[in-house]
Amino acid sequence: MPKVYIYNMGGQYTHVIWRTMRDLDFDAEIIKRDVPLSSISDAYAIIISGGPGSAPNDSYPVLEEIIKKAESGEFAKPLLGICFGHQLIAHVLGGKVEKGTKAEYGAMKIKVDDHSDLFAGVPDEFNAWVSHFDEVKSLPKGFVPLAHSEVCKFEAMRAAGKKIFGVQFHPEVWHTEHGETILKNFLSQGSD
Repeated sequence: MPKVYIYNMGGQYTHVIWRTMRDLDFDAEIIKRDVPLSSISDAYAIIISGGPGSAPNDSYPVLEEIIKKAESGEFAKPLLGICFGHQLIAHVLGGKVEKGTKAEYGAMKIKVDDHSDLFAGVPDEFNAWVSHFDEVKSLPKGFVPLAHSEVCKFEAMRAAGKKIFGVQFHPEVWHTEHGETILKNFLSQGSD
């Protein structure tokens, strides 16, 4: 069974990510943020969970190394950042993460800009669960926007030509419509 490692950044939905991976017939393991890539060489995919950290202000050396290796192609498996993980990927690769003009908490209408990859089979608009203060204000070089909302320009992103994705909302919770489809689409990136 393919193995998905979930870096636990202290978010309240980390175990829901784990359960969703199991529901999608993947082996999953929640690991601490300091577990090096060399210890998870059997990874089919990696997910960085949400959490209370601040991407611009806190240091996460192991995750920063993994993100940079994914960007360089040295780690070529699918990588997904959810909420804080999304912000961390953007920050490490040169995007801008700052406090949002308005904190998002609760249901938000997401508008899809690109239906390839993550949003294949997902409607143009859907409701998703959001919970954050910081947000990605500008994308790293080589990234493309995949979705937005009224208050957040980059609800989802992808590194063009690479298997690096980020979503500001929480696809793992039942409040998010089509969340399982989005995660299934992410996992399908490892099969080519």
